[in-house]
Amino acid sequence: MIDYKTITVTPFAQNCRIFVNYDTSECVVVDPGDRAEDIYNAIVEAKLTLKAILITHIHLDHVGAVAKLSKLSGAKIMGSSIEDEPIKTSLPMQAVNFGLNECEKFETEYLKDGDIIEPMSDFSLKVLHTPGHTPGGVCYYCKKLKLVLTGDTLFNGSVGRTDFPMGDYDSLIKGIKTKLFALDDETEVLSGHGPNSTILDEKTTNPYVV
Repeated sequence: MIDYKTITVTPFAQNCRIFVNYDTSECVVVDPGDRAEDIYNAIVEAKLTLKAILITHIHLDHVGAVAKLSKLSGAKIMGSSIEDEPIKTSLPMQAVNFGLNECEKFETEYLKDGDIIEPMSDFSLKVLHTPGHTPGGVCYYCKKLKLVLTGDTLFNGSVGRTDFPMGDYDSLIKGIKTKLFALDDETEVLSGHGPNSTILDEKTTNPYVV
């Protein structure tokens, strides 16, 4: 059985998700923006093995704990898309601008639109490249669990900001309408901030895309 827990990190209340396969005692962490030691200690106490760390996009509140958590656990780092590579150089400035802790440098396995990955046993995800909030932002769709991790692309009743460097509003809306809204209506939307939603709810009530 696979289930997930949500840990809220950073002053921006970013949703870090931990997916657990209880049959194999494996787990995957998505967007650990902070609290690397807390996350790692919780994983160890639960007697789990961290197999991978996934990134939806390279903003500090989503990747702040990536390097440290990878070093502590030995887990591989995956995501986002290679178009986000230039943003990595701005991470120290992001820390200054937003009052967040700096993170160590890290290397990641960049993913492509349409890739199918299995970061742990029985947990298959389709990569959806959804630029706009960042040029290399991706979402992760799990058909089996009927959910999609949207990072800062799509929120409950809102969409990601595009006024940051390399943001693009038209690309953001296009990705939401052509890729996310193509998913089944009952698909649960797990966004980077705020409460969960569904694709149907966002199709019918989100004022930015209705």
